[in-house]
Amino acid sequence: MGNSLKKIVTLIVFGTVFSVLLMGCAGERAEESFSFENPGGMWMPGQLAEQKETLEKLGVENPEKFTDLESYPLGAIVWLGGCSASFVSPDGLIITNHHCVRSMLQYNSTPENNYLENGFYASSLEDEISGGPGRHVWVARDIIDVTEKVRSGVEKIDDPKERHDEIQRRITRIINNCDDPEQGIRCRVRSFFGGEKYYLFKQFEIKDVRLVYAPAMSVGYYGGAVDNWHWPRHTGDFSFLRAYVGPDGESAEYSEDNVPYKPEYHLRVADEPLSEGDFVMVAGYPGWTNRLSTAGEMRRAVQKVFPWRIKTLKEVLVVLEELAEVDEELAIKVNGSIFGTKNYLQLTEGIAASIAKADLLEEKLMKQAKMEAWIDADADRRAKWGDTVEELAAVNHAYSETLLRDMAVGDLMGRVDMVDSAYTILRMAEEQEKPDEERDSKFQERNWERLIQGTKRMQKNYDRRIDKALMKFYVGKVMELEDDDAEPVMRALFGDAEISLAEAAEAVEELYSGEIEIEDPEVRVDLLKNATVADLKKMDDPFIKLALRIRPLLKIKQEKDEAYDGIMAVLRPEYIKAFKAWEDEPVAPDANGTLRVTYGTIRGYRPEPDAPMYEPFTKLSGVVAKNTGEDPFDSPEELLDAAKAEKYGPYVNPALGEVSVNYISDLDITGGNSGSATLNNKGELIGLVFDGNHESVGSNWVFMPDVTRAIHVDIDYALWIMDYVDQAYRVIEELGVEPATK
Repeated sequence: MGNSLKKIVTLIVFGTVFSVLLMGCAGERAEESFSFENPGGMWMPGQLAEQKETLEKLGVENPEKFTDLESYPLGAIVWLGGCSASFVSPDGLIITNHHCVRSMLQYNSTPENNYLENGFYASSLEDEISGGPGRHVWVARDIIDVTEKVRSGVEKIDDPKERHDEIQRRITRIINNCDDPEQGIRCRVRSFFGGEKYYLFKQFEIKDVRLVYAPAMSVGYYGGAVDNWHWPRHTGDFSFLRAYVGPDGESAEYSEDNVPYKPEYHLRVADEPLSEGDFVMVAGYPGWTNRLSTAGEMRRAVQKVFPWRIKTLKEVLVVLEELAEVDEELAIKVNGSIFGTKNYLQLTEGIAASIAKADLLEEKLMKQAKMEAWIDADADRRAKWGDTVEELAAVNHAYSETLLRDMAVGDLMGRVDMVDSAYTILRMAEEQEKPDEERDSKFQERNWERLIQGTKRMQKNYDRRIDKALMKFYVGKVMELEDDDAEPVMRALFGDAEISLAEAAEAVEELYSGEIEIEDPEVRVDLLKNATVADLKKMDDPFIKLALRIRPLLKIKQEKDEAYDGIMAVLRPEYIKAFKAWEDEPVAPDANGTLRVTYGTIRGYRPEPDAPMYEPFTKLSGVVAKNTGEDPFDSPEELLDAAKAEKYGPYVNPALGEVSVNYISDLDITGGNSGSATLNNKGELIGLVFDGNHESVGSNWVFMPDVTRAIHVDIDYALWIMDYVDQAYRVIEELGVEPATK
């Protein structure tokens, strides 16, 4: 992975001069040194055209290919709806992270056949199993600027809610004109730079996704929560799926008659080992960042959101872990929730600690103050943006008055299956009374099948014991609020604002003590398709009744959100325009679940200014050294035996003297990048991003180049595991690699 002949380029980073080997053409030498400091940035592919010169100096071959969705390698990058992935064979084989297929493994696991723990390998196409209802893959086809169609004249609409509604109507029309279900085309519109720009994303939607291979948990999640968000790591976080379509090549729901999809492009596996300083690039779908937020919004998160969220996550984790101890069936059902809760808890704690340690809030406040002084120094700038920051602060202050209540109620409504199901059924019934264009986007006709598949998939992990325990917990969180916040919620839930915690627990027991009609997935599907509000009012189901009681309170919240969004549709773009004008250099939009590219080099870091430098690679011997035989450091015996015998085969990294397991780079990533392909200067596959270091997570708010590192699993380790541990020869050969042990 990396040419044998490389350019020697002097790289100056943070005042330290060191030599880095960067890939170049055979026989060439750099004629002059090049200074590069990764400024951060999850770039839209089109923005890379402005960075062509930088990429060329970093040794990238044909940088323009990284701007084109319909060529190699971006044509091979896909979205899983929460994680990123890539095609790696002409027969629709997909590589992504192990933790990205965890829910699919869970869906197919039983106490007798626990794929979560033991892994999965399909030795033939016929053995590949469905990931479950609603598991789709999206392939990007086009990105179109629709800003004028969305924004034209909206600032002239005085009423904020009407402004919001008009924007949504326009977006709906754009999407409806783009969608082509017969051709498998599904479109979405996303805002960028706080609503200054809007882009339409045209995607081919593949509806049949199957499991091909996943290593055991003791490989795919080696180190568990202990190592999560920390370097050094030794985790084989990779897995394989396959995309299937109908015999005619068109998108189709799961069927035994379906055939593997033939992608136009698939990634080639690099065949040379990596070195410190090598150029690396990641292409994927990062979820969210808040770098373009105001200092006041960051202060709100630090002072209110993070403390509440951390406390809640810690407490609900105890509830989930207690449920997992009841029996193996419950343990499988709550496994995904435990993993997700631990991961989110560690992330949130890390962000809060990182912001505090690096004084990022103070840095943000100082930066905003400088921008405001710059605005104030010029009459034209004052006329455009003089009141923008103050107006944003006032709007945010008013909106945040019920912040904790909104968070507590949001958890209750979204994390208790019966509450969520009942409320979704009610909202569907309400929205079906409107013309499709006027509906909330979640309940438009194009999303009906998604709702139905979701409620079917939910059944696999539903258990009344889990749901009741979670409802008791989240009701208790509501009762921790100040009286003015808690009372209207308790009145809506139980008809009594003065109810005690013990009485609330009894009321929850009563809700789950009798028949619950919507526990039956067929009943839920029927109600989603056919129920009217009048029908629901006649039902005796306790959760439908609860949904009807709480709807007026949540409708107030919904209208408040829509009015807020309508105000921000005018205010926030002006703030970001001012920021970009002041910054006077390329600015990447905040992550929003759309295709982005980030690039840099493989390099270590110092966790503290006076700490020793962390090396950028971990090795197979490190896996053995960490092994205790107990979770989460319980490597398979086959792995330990091969490693101790130094059976490295063609996967050895000569510079390390053994197999490279994980490596770090200075790339700018965030949640949603999980499973993203890591590429070399030729666009060849050299690994997958799967994590970041805990020192860096504050970069979601303010980028910190000195400590921000992405953690990758080396493709050589993935190949070694499949070859020497699991003998997954079919997958290795499909990747174009010859197994060493066959």
